[in-house]
Amino acid sequence: YTSSECTVKGGTSSGTCASSFGVCCVFEKSCGAGTFSENSTYFTSSSITVGSACTLTICKSQSDVCQLRLDFETFALNNPVTVTDVTNLAAVGDGSSNSIGQCQTDTFSVSAPGSRAPPIICGTNTGQHMYVNAADSCNLMTANIGTGTTATTSAFTIKVTQIECSSKTKAPDGCLQYFTGTTGTIETFNFNAAAGTLLTNQDYSACIRSERTICTICYWAAAANYGLNNFNGDTFGMVGFDTLCGFEGHNLPAINGGGYDYIEIPNGQCDSPVANVVSTTSSNDRYCGTSFNCKAVAANAAGTPANTVCTSTRPFKVSVHSDSVEYGNPAALAEGSLANNRGFSLGYFQKTSCLTKP
Repeated sequence: YTSSECTVKGGTSSGTCASSFGVCCVFEKSCGAGTFSENSTYFTSSSITVGSACTLTICKSQSDVCQLRLDFETFALNNPVTVTDVTNLAAVGDGSSNSIGQCQTDTFSVSAPGSRAPPIICGTNTGQHMYVNAADSCNLMTANIGTGTTATTSAFTIKVTQIECSSKTKAPDGCLQYFTGTTGTIETFNFNAAAGTLLTNQDYSACIRSERTICTICYWAAAANYGLNNFNGDTFGMVGFDTLCGFEGHNLPAINGGGYDYIEIPNGQCDSPVANVVSTTSSNDRYCGTSFNCKAVAANAAGTPANTVCTSTRPFKVSVHSDSVEYGNPAALAEGSLANNRGFSLGYFQKTSCLTKP
């Protein structure tokens, strides 16, 4: 746009674009602004009202737009439930559960008519992002601010970028998040530097672009940066794999209540230096527990990093799954504690060498 066109459309000039033949026009809209179809729109909480819904409808700026990328430049809604009190029974006991991780005060959601909508989130998510399929009937962003909120009037600033179908920045189908580069970090929503809580009812994939000449991707996590506890009363320790992850409800063998929360890394295994042999590791898809690591059936070869899972299976992605409750019995081994439900912060690195398959 020219500077005057930008002003007429209600935007603000921010530097030059189009080889200095025009200006970069930025649009800021807040609660109740109706329907908008300009690219580079900022959805802010500047006119938010406690106890009400703050909404903005985004429509395609042109017909060949396929996705919306939402960048949470600031995002600090009310935290999810952190109280560990039992909510489904009168007292702690077989099958008792709590509501840790539920967004009961503030929520943020995005509609995606004709496709799968992102999960509802809350808490602190500054620096996070989402890709949403752009609907022909438009997408509605909604921040519900409860009467008991502790969030401020500057709770969020969300940049909305419209991605054309032919763009190299378009995320692959089925990816809520999309990362590029040979190294990076993937975090669950509301991780908040290990001070947050894993949100309930999460079901999405974070994808990583395979860079040129790359064969393998490896993920790693420090001990304090991983908490997806497996089922209560288990005898398998802190680390869970495949059949130990994803137990839903109060069913055998999770006799005290299931531990459904887990992540999925297709064909994950221990890294395989040249000196390693096939018998030292096994391949697994699901990972849970309070310690992140590959499954080794014998001592790892020298040089194999701890707290690391690698895969050569493409597309590179980490899928996140959580259910609606956390079980709390017995207390000593319960998944229903804050320490066991932090979510994760996974670092990743890509490498050109391929893995030795189990």
